[in-house]
Amino acid sequence: MEEMRQLLDRISDSGIEVPQPVREAMCELHLEQFTTYDFDGFFHDRPVVFMETENGGVKTISAPHMIVTLLHHLELMPGQEVLLVGSKGGYLAALVATIVGEEGRVIVIDPSEEIVRHTANALAGWPTIDLRHVESIDVAPIELPGELSRVLITGSVPVVPSWMEERIVEGGFVIAPIGDHHSQELMKNERQFDVLHPTSLGPVSFGPVDIVESEPQPLTALEIADLIETLIETCHEMELCEAEELQRLGVIADELRTMMDAEEGDLEAFITAHMQDFVQLWPMIQLMFAPTLARPGDVNQDDDSGFFFDEFKP
Repeated sequence: MEEMRQLLDRISDSGIEVPQPVREAMCELHLEQFTTYDFDGFFHDRPVVFMETENGGVKTISAPHMIVTLLHHLELMPGQEVLLVGSKGGYLAALVATIVGEEGRVIVIDPSEEIVRHTANALAGWPTIDLRHVESIDVAPIELPGELSRVLITGSVPVVPSWMEERIVEGGFVIAPIGDHHSQELMKNERQFDVLHPTSLGPVSFGPVDIVESEPQPLTALEIADLIETLIETCHEMELCEAEELQRLGVIADELRTMMDAEEGDLEAFITAHMQDFVQLWPMIQLMFAPTLARPGDVNQDDDSGFFFDEFKP
């Protein structure tokens, strides 16, 4: 596939290592097997949606540069057994299965029954991939191998579940985006001499493992207050507002902190009543919710921020 080869060349030219087995696997597989959504953006180094819920939850196949990064750091070899937490539509599992070969094994667990059904259809005919639905990734599934060498968590988690860390063998590791729903550090925790040693692979922004958790939720009064205070600090540092305007925003933030138990309707009415105070600052508010998506493999890429983002979140 020439389009894929050119994309991987651009990713490589940007300074991201593209191992030959990863290149061969990505050139071999076809995205239409894993999503019914338009995937032209994939060749501009963007994530591709493979499922949406009725309530606005979204799951994606990661941007190509992120897929390459994850597969590179997994240090895959033929015959290995790999645990993937979160299916990514089956595309990532198929890539891993292609690299580890017929003697290897890929186990995929996901907390969404709908995603498991989608992934099972996409992976029909892949005998070395074992797909399982789990109620929660925080509890070890029954009949999962007792020892784990390679684990990849494909969605944001506050911490790596303890059962995974306990089963990592000497020289094995778990890779996971650790943090909150807004931003994380991609961490590689490797066991050496019975101790897990963490290594940061850089800042990322993944959606949650469970698609239900990606469904948009109204901001709480405290979250809005935190946002306003961040806005005040930024405007002060950049001298974007008069002191009187910032003082008014500070009063609004203080009032919001007294509304912890306010009903959603009351909170909406409060914000509406003070909307005029936010009008001129709205572009900056939008930027605070939408981090720049790095696309080193895009044809017209000019972003040199150094941040690797897996996907946008509501």
